[in-house]
Amino acid sequence: MHSPYTLSCAVWEFTLACNLDCIHCGSSAGSKREKELDTAEALKLCDDLKAAGCRGVALMGGEPFLRKDFWEVASKIRALGMELSVITNGTVRPPDVFDRLKALSPRAVAVSIDAAEPALHDRIRGREGAFADSWSFMKDALAAGLPVSVITTVHKLNLGQLAALREKLKGKGLAWQVQTAGAEGRRFPKKLLLDRDEFYAVGMFIESTRRRYKPEDLALIGAHDLGYNSARLINVSLYEKWEGCQAGISILGIRSDGGFIGCLAINDDRFVEGNARTMRVKELWRSRSAFPYTRNFRRDDAGPECARCRHLDSCKGGCSEMSLMKTGRLHNDPYCFYAIERADGSGPSKMERLRDFFDQCSRPGSLRRLSRAFSGRRRRRET
Repeated sequence: MHSPYTLSCAVWEFTLACNLDCIHCGSSAGSKREKELDTAEALKLCDDLKAAGCRGVALMGGEPFLRKDFWEVASKIRALGMELSVITNGTVRPPDVFDRLKALSPRAVAVSIDAAEPALHDRIRGREGAFADSWSFMKDALAAGLPVSVITTVHKLNLGQLAALREKLKGKGLAWQVQTAGAEGRRFPKKLLLDRDEFYAVGMFIESTRRRYKPEDLALIGAHDLGYNSARLINVSLYEKWEGCQAGISILGIRSDGGFIGCLAINDDRFVEGNARTMRVKELWRSRSAFPYTRNFRRDDAGPECARCRHLDSCKGGCSEMSLMKTGRLHNDPYCFYAIERADGSGPSKMERLRDFFDQCSRPGSLRRLSRAFSGRRRRRET
């Protein structure tokens, strides 16, 4: 049976072993999972992904360079004609890493940078000197001519760092992805999650940056969790329009023990659908019963946050990970730009004034001032 869904990218948690102790890690990485795929099983999985029509594979962790067979598996992915992306914390540097990566012609080499201030980045990452190592890795990868991306995960600790980090990253010829922290990992205190006003301020930061800088100066995108259907923030994500969660639609997550899950951000065993040891990828991808929460979405599936929204048919209730984390159910994402704007009651002129204010705030701390302005206005409305 032919599948109507194209597997654009398999995001593969190559190992959960990690040399850092990042507070926001949704997988709580550090030690290997029990019974991680061995080299032979990983190579077979590469063949299975190709047979299923997979176009690209992103190897992540944990820290993927900690596996000794990284190069063998990465080479197999490229030999099969699939694109390769690598997501690393930038503190593990195998011998000749940049020459060997360049030989593989990867689509992207993504390095995690979470703050402009080294001490804060090190605190978030759980190791002194992490910033220096990651920054050096990024610079050397750029010098080697690799397509470098920086990934920043935002929460209350580093919200005020975005403007300063932008100043450090611009003009270097890299891409920058901003995403928000979730509370799935066991190390992350929920009190550090962004509130709705802070979340919206991140959207404003991305919007203003993309308006201000050409892609060749700083190519910035917001991740899939960054809100939808805004009347004001029209230039935030890579896609012109959010078409619903892509778990099992165009994306497949693979755990290091071979477990298949629609999206690795959904760190919930209930959503694991088979294992590479007992099932071929093509079998799962073509199954009529696979990924019912995205493939078989109906309006009746929506939760109260989304049930009456005029964008429901296309949005399908937003980001599945965000919806589960915040409300315990799917299709019920409360962190939606459209919903935030409606709750705030801000008309076009007020939103434009806020954007102008934000554009003028390029110094560290600007986002904190902006979020306080939002929060203060909301408290006044509630009294």
